[in-house]
Amino acid sequence: MPTSVRAARVAIFVMMGLCLLVSVLVGVVVSPRAAGAAFGQNLMGCVLFILAFRYSKATNGVRVTSIVLASVQIVLALGGTARGVQGGIFGLVGAITIVVLLSRRTAGEWFNRPRTPDNGPGHAVK
Repeated sequence: MPTSVRAARVAIFVMMGLCLLVSVLVGVVVSPRAAGAAFGQNLMGCVLFILAFRYSKATNGVRVTSIVLASVQIVLALGGTARGVQGGIFGLVGAITIVVLLSRRTAGEWFNRPRTPDNGPGHAVK
């Protein structure tokens, strides 16, 4: 897996961790409603989090879906930040990072690589 794909995966994990942390802190300090708003504007990050676990075996469709979801996350984070929702900057920076990293040529080559049915973990490539 190229560095850009690994970095995108780490960025997704960090983004979701920060999202959860900020949501909990906002819920404790401000209100549960504000926590829901903070978590809600990072909703696409939840789907990205699930997709990130498939990056090692996924095809280009997962990459394109991740880029589209991260782009939607950018729009949601910009809207939330403009409304003053706390924690929106983490989703914004994380989504921009993901779009940039997954748009690199090496990421495209990784997701478009040829595959054989037996090249999974523990199998020898023929």
